[in-house]
Amino acid sequence: MTRDELVTRLNLLPPLPDPVLPAQARPAAVLMPLVEGAQGLELVFTRRSRWLRHHPGQVSFPGGRVDEGDPSLWFTALRESEEEIGLEPGRCRPLGRLRAQYTVSGFALTPFVGLVEGQPRFILNPAEVDEVFQVPLGYLLDLDRHYLYRLYRRGRMHTVCFIPWNNTWIWGVTAAVIHQLAQQIAR
Repeated sequence: MTRDELVTRLNLLPPLPDPVLPAQARPAAVLMPLVEGAQGLELVFTRRSRWLRHHPGQVSFPGGRVDEGDPSLWFTALRESEEEIGLEPGRCRPLGRLRAQYTVSGFALTPFVGLVEGQPRFILNPAEVDEVFQVPLGYLLDLDRHYLYRLYRRGRMHTVCFIPWNNTWIWGVTAAVIHQLAQQIAR
């Protein structure tokens, strides 16, 4: 998918309302950074540091909880991306916002799709990130590559999405966000 095709599809989307989230949900935001790669648009992922207390080694997007001084969720996504992978906020243009999702760790996570200008040089914060890698957007938007599993947890039925990439599984809320994007722009 080209940059223009993605921008057109995102612009044609009617905004979806956020789901009703628990009152105790803590606000957080992630950036879904898109770069121009060898195979068209590619989505940038991080692998969380294996030394982190929560979700060590998992594939994720750069982002995190809202700090008290953050003026917006978009600002939070950019600030966290700069802290984690050295992405300069001025290089990223917002393309769209997806519906917030409630995570098992108690966050109301708002994903933003952002287009990164040029070819960034990522500088990893080793306390937070072990690796950065890119996956072609076309691959990720192919719903046939999404595996959905239903399971019972804490008295409720949950659907967990898994997306294979090379020798890695993208899963959990990261895969759920990709699945949401794929469903929305496939309409």
